[in-house]
Amino acid sequence: MIRAEWWLWRRLAWRQAAALLLAIALAAGTVAWRTVATIRSLDDVALQSQARLVADQLSASPDGRPVLYMPPSLAAAFATSDGESLYMVFDGANRVLLASNPAAEALLAPYLPPPPQTGLFRVPPSERYPAGLLGALITAGPNGPLGAHPWRVVVAQAQEQQEALLASLLREFLVSTLWFLLPIGALTVLVGVLTTRHGLRPLRDASAAAARIGPQQAGMRLPETGLPGELAPLVGAMNGALARLERALDAQRRFVGEAAHALRTPLAVLTARIDALPKDSAPDTAAALGQDADRLARLVAQMLTMARLEELPLDVSGPVDLAEVAVEAISARALLAIRAGVELVLTRPDSPPAWQGNRDALVLALGNLIDNALTHAPRGTVVEVVVRPPARLSVLDRGPGVPEAERATIFTRFGRGRGAPAGGAGLGLAIVARIAAAHGGSARVEPREGGGAAFVIDLAAPAIMPAG
Repeated sequence: MIRAEWWLWRRLAWRQAAALLLAIALAAGTVAWRTVATIRSLDDVALQSQARLVADQLSASPDGRPVLYMPPSLAAAFATSDGESLYMVFDGANRVLLASNPAAEALLAPYLPPPPQTGLFRVPPSERYPAGLLGALITAGPNGPLGAHPWRVVVAQAQEQQEALLASLLREFLVSTLWFLLPIGALTVLVGVLTTRHGLRPLRDASAAAARIGPQQAGMRLPETGLPGELAPLVGAMNGALARLERALDAQRRFVGEAAHALRTPLAVLTARIDALPKDSAPDTAAALGQDADRLARLVAQMLTMARLEELPLDVSGPVDLAEVAVEAISARALLAIRAGVELVLTRPDSPPAWQGNRDALVLALGNLIDNALTHAPRGTVVEVVVRPPARLSVLDRGPGVPEAERATIFTRFGRGRGAPAGGAGLGLAIVARIAAAHGGSARVEPREGGGAAFVIDLAAPAIMPAG
């Protein structure tokens, strides 16, 4: 869950950052475009104003030719521009009548709007003007704005300096914008991620609660408080499904417990009748029936034990001497070990470890492991019971061992390895796992050096209770 949640936050942060960068780029681009358009528009207006100013200074000579009386400030502006700013006066046939730079006639004339059009025009870049020229053309004459023989007044300006100025302005604008907006963007992304994390907290709580739900915690429900409105129906439906599963599980447990309890009396009667059979008439049949009855009785007892472990909480608050647990479990199986031709050995520390738990349940769990070892250990070998601090009980045998693929499944209900002998129910190790989990510990099997298996109850190493 933590990994998936981190992935969600990271994806959200990337998407917010990308969206924010796109928004910043669009905003900056729009502002820059509008700024450039405004500056160019101002340049156009200024150029047309200069053309109008030049036209206002025109008058006609007696022979009808234009005469220009330019104020000193205006004349100085054209004179000191080094050809960057120029003016020309054309007649209706686009012949030059006046010019601040006659050499530029050949450059401007091909791009003048044809009569009677006026307005702005552009001259493409050339060797003299690398950025081209922008010109403004108006009409004026000796007899009013147009007159009988209108003159065409042109003012043109090189664009290299203006383009350099625009580029400088854009750089300054973008740099200042980025320095201002990027910290705001980073703060916005951070706030968004933190807000999302806070908003997902109820979902994290629900996920954690779902991870804790198991057969022993079937009554737990997912928290529904504080959930987003979109998730509340889903969590409510899941809680409804959990309630139905709990009822089904309770019904199953009751059925198993009641069935096992109901079978005890018939099995006891059956065992008594088998014992009463005459041994001289059919000894083999009587012995086989006795073994079958014993297996049935053991199965019923294990089913009852499993039902009790699943239905009732186990009291694990009492002090327990684990060495005494081992001694009691071994003593109860000494005769079985002799019949199996196996030696039972106890290895214990000088200072027996004490732990909190349920003594009877631990004796039962360790006894099941010893029974399992006696079943698989070859005759003439040793089954060793080891008690180690802080709270570990181990049973080591020299049997065939457990394949790696079966080491988890054999601790589930009715889980049986491929080499398990006939007649077993597959509940003994499941009971061990339940008792270990009830003590906050775990049960596992490990390969033993030199062959065999080591079954371990580690009360100090919690694990998720096996399913089933």
